[in-house]
Amino acid sequence: MNVLFLTSTLPRFANDMQAGFVLEQAGAWRRESPEDRLIVLAPHDKGISRREKLEGIDVRRFRYFLPESWQWLAYPAILPNIKANPALALQVPPFIWSEYTAAKSIIRDEKIDLIYAHWVMPQGLVARRLSKKAGIPYVIHNHSSDLSVFAKFGKPGIGTARNIIRDALAMFCVNSSQKEYALSLFDAGERGRIAKKISVLPMGVVLNEAADEAPRVGRTYRYEMGTISRLSRKKGLDLLIGAAEQIARTDIKPDIAIAGDGEERTTLEKMPSQSKIHFPGFMTGRSKADFFRDTRHFLFPASAAEGDVEGMPVALLEALCCGKMVLASRDTTITRLP
Repeated sequence: MNVLFLTSTLPRFANDMQAGFVLEQAGAWRRESPEDRLIVLAPHDKGISRREKLEGIDVRRFRYFLPESWQWLAYPAILPNIKANPALALQVPPFIWSEYTAAKSIIRDEKIDLIYAHWVMPQGLVARRLSKKAGIPYVIHNHSSDLSVFAKFGKPGIGTARNIIRDALAMFCVNSSQKEYALSLFDAGERGRIAKKISVLPMGVVLNEAADEAPRVGRTYRYEMGTISRLSRKKGLDLLIGAAEQIARTDIKPDIAIAGDGEERTTLEKMPSQSKIHFPGFMTGRSKADFFRDTRHFLFPASAAEGDVEGMPVALLEALCCGKMVLASRDTTITRLP
């Protein structure tokens, strides 16, 4: 089977801060079903190849704006970029059209059998149109608050969201609240049929070597508490630092590590004055496994940022799989674990 993955984010180069879960999923699929051929289509960015192999996966990238140096919409993430610069909304139509035309060519040339769309908006929108034109099925995987974007366009937007879900072969949601929201778009008479095609499926977790070592009484750790994520507003890291500053005034100063990189890093690094906050930077592979091993407890203080909310943080799941004690806010949707 030939499968085309559609995504609006993908690592652009080694040690890129972009989330790699789509690429990891494709790699896991290939290991499980080596007879399948997988192609990932993602947005282009200046200075990177239009076609390459990443971890053995065939990756294609579509240009959506010229000159290439003006492609500012996709990375690090579409919604935060538009909030920071509303004029970037003008790049959304060419983004959708470019993704559609690039995918259409791949479907024709590579004889694609299935489209796997990550995020309902815009990939689900593109996948439905491709399915209508090419006559091939598609599945959608909802990760965050993108489905609610359609509600901003009133009845036409909600109708479009319904059609995307209705025509999909299957839909996956990373937590149960997303499934409930998707079902709420349909009337009671249709809800039962739609519910059969929607499954709660958090992104997979690769068990690293840190999971092999059980917590031991008396063991010393490099960090008493830590978190790892993209350093963005919805992660609520300012709240974590603020809390650390408060307890530091009582002379309680645990070593706290905030691993990762992102658009808020400079702002966050300026916040601590009394607390012992460390910023070890972006981590992957061996360094990430060591970080999980060397941190006693994990904190995930996510806070919804103007409608941009968490789906289900993969790092939270990784910490749990490593046997770590986890303290998380409701906005991580930890209460919605299946």
